[in-house]
Amino acid sequence: MKYRLIGVGASLVVAVMLTGCQAKATTLVKSDAGQVTQAEVFKQIENQATTQQAVQELTLNKVLNQRYHVSQAEVTAKLKAFKRQAGANYHMILERNHVTEPRLKSQIKANLLMEKAVSAKYPVTKAQLKKARAAYMPMTTVQHIATTNEKQAQKIIAELNAGASFDSQVRKYQNNRQAHTTAGKLAQFDSYNQTLAPAIVQATAKLRVGHYVTKPVKTVMATADTKDKPTYEIINVVSRRSKTAAVTDDSGKQIDVTNYLREKIQQQRMMDKQTQVATIRSVFKAAHVKVVDAHFAPAFNDYLTTQNS
Repeated sequence: MKYRLIGVGASLVVAVMLTGCQAKATTLVKSDAGQVTQAEVFKQIENQATTQQAVQELTLNKVLNQRYHVSQAEVTAKLKAFKRQAGANYHMILERNHVTEPRLKSQIKANLLMEKAVSAKYPVTKAQLKKARAAYMPMTTVQHIATTNEKQAQKIIAELNAGASFDSQVRKYQNNRQAHTTAGKLAQFDSYNQTLAPAIVQATAKLRVGHYVTKPVKTVMATADTKDKPTYEIINVVSRRSKTAAVTDDSGKQIDVTNYLREKIQQQRMMDKQTQVATIRSVFKAAHVKVVDAHFAPAFNDYLTTQNS
């Protein structure tokens, strides 16, 4: 699984700097050539892209903090979920993104505030939930056999059609010891899975329990073994939970499927650029945001009308 930290890094560092040094003449460095003051630093960086973004983020956080509340418990729950997903890679992910845990918590809170703003502007409707429920594939367990040889994949399916068991095919064609131990089973996943190749999830959703694919599923996944070569997957559905069964959410809690689908719909909206822009425009308008220093006007071009700017 790939992990990505959104909105943290240089802009967050600049944001912290801006809150402490705007319009101040405090000396930062002394030398025989003269002093370097906070005011000089601010003038030097004010037109940089990261600074523009930082000012916009500071403004947005102030506005959202005034309108919505995020508890420490909510932040902690999200952090625990992130740690659980990252596993042993947690500290490596922070290091690669040059982010400390306190800064990560700040960004988690900012994301939660934005989620609440999006939810307030775009509440999930009954029609949307009905559509999501109809398309939803609940937690499913599959066996799989993977090969980079398409003809071999076709041969495996032909042998299954001739009566070979899937377990025997796993033992015959998979050299991976773990695959032998688990009979080729993957961890349970549903239609919102983002770890597996989309083609695998889509093919699984079309299969009934006890059935396998009639054609190999072609995927391209970068792994040490395949090195970006196409992989051909043979998938067999072992079991599938009921569509009404409780689901474990990102924080590890058991929730009913309706609330789970509502969460997923909102998460998808959070990734939509147009939804984000429309939400920010709305909260900025309600808060009467106005850019006083023209240097920072470009940072707000997408979010303020001419009347507000």
